[in-house]
Amino acid sequence: MVRHGESEWNVLGKWQGRADTKLTDAGRRQAREAALRVAQAGLEIRRVVASSLSRAHETAEIFTKTLGLNSPTVDDRLVETDVGPWEGLREHEIEAAWPNYLRDRRTPPDFEPPHAVFERATSALRELHSDQENVLVVSHSGVIRTIRRVMDVPDRRLHNLEGCFFHLDPDGQLVAGDFVSLVSASQPVTNDAV
Repeated sequence: MVRHGESEWNVLGKWQGRADTKLTDAGRRQAREAALRVAQAGLEIRRVVASSLSRAHETAEIFTKTLGLNSPTVDDRLVETDVGPWEGLREHEIEAAWPNYLRDRRTPPDFEPPHAVFERATSALRELHSDQENVLVVSHSGVIRTIRRVMDVPDRRLHNLEGCFFHLDPDGQLVAGDFVSLVSASQPVTNDAV
């Protein structure tokens, strides 16, 4: 499961949430590079599933075209966290209106609760696992980080086209695996997760 390529609002340092921002040209190049790295690594990806938001879906389309796969499947359960009133704001604007919220990992009213993000996203991951094939999921930093936090495993900021492996253990429990970076160089960008 990886974060999409660089988006227009990543460049501007704005929290995206559910805003349907587009990839930049650099984001498209990142996605092509990432797809080539997947192919060169010999990862046998059978299909690609993506959030319905443009930045993730276009990233997934670039993967499928580059890897010679069918068009990506869209799953709305993989969309970014609804960040409520923080959508479109930069971190300094959030700090001015909600002092110390980011530092203390607090969220304003109308911010989607972590357990809701976890439930919807992991239900998608569990269904994908039932197919017993390697699937590349293109989603969002806030979703990936929320899953890891609710699972109480180490978390870190994710650059574009970074993410981690997830699988089910023999008892059917979701396990968070190693972090992965599919691009050689990526700029640190605003992450929609506290």
